[in-house]
Amino acid sequence: MSKTALEIRHLHVWHNKKPIIEDFNLSAKQGEMIALVSACKDSQLSLLDSLLGVNTDRQGSIRIHQTEAIHLAAQRVPDLGMTLCSKDTGLVYGLSCQENLLLPLERHSLGGGLSLTEIYDLFPILAQQKEAPCTRLSPGEQQLLALARVLRTGADIIVLHDLYADFCPAIQSSVTTLLKQLKERGYTLILNESNKPFAASLADRLYCIKNGRANLYEIHHNHPISA
Repeated sequence: MSKTALEIRHLHVWHNKKPIIEDFNLSAKQGEMIALVSACKDSQLSLLDSLLGVNTDRQGSIRIHQTEAIHLAAQRVPDLGMTLCSKDTGLVYGLSCQENLLLPLERHSLGGGLSLTEIYDLFPILAQQKEAPCTRLSPGEQQLLALARVLRTGADIIVLHDLYADFCPAIQSSVTTLLKQLKERGYTLILNESNKPFAASLADRLYCIKNGRANLYEIHHNHPISA
């Protein structure tokens, strides 16, 4: 049986003293893909910040690989193996695709990440663009480059923020294949999404957050959830 990678119990989150998330519970095993969906940006971003330790106005329990993280500072969370991936984080736009991948890596307590060869096997589009500057990549390609860089750090719980907004239809099928490959390798993927049908098409379970409360949906991929 797969080990539990992330467990959240009775999480309450506030922003400017206003309650945003109430009594949120989640359990994600190694190799699962979980979607957190909210049409409200405040809820979406506040939950994201609370998971990563950026918003400390929270109470409850967040256990990452069995270690309690609710009181840890944001810079300590990656040491446990959980990190954020978005195109706005970790990229130096004056460098080429490959130069970004070869930048010095953050250290994680769980061991090394993927090699450059493994990265290019998983991301053939980045192999084709390896000499291109970041500024020439599309938003979706920048998102893939950020993800590839995260995979080199050794993190194995990856929080992906608003993927749907960046991926054009031309590369969406390859992204779906990539995420399935990462699951097979044992990565735990947390999709923080505003697009419910997209999240439901990928996730094992979907938590739909409305008015501070989360409803859990088990996903059956031959019967997708409607918008």
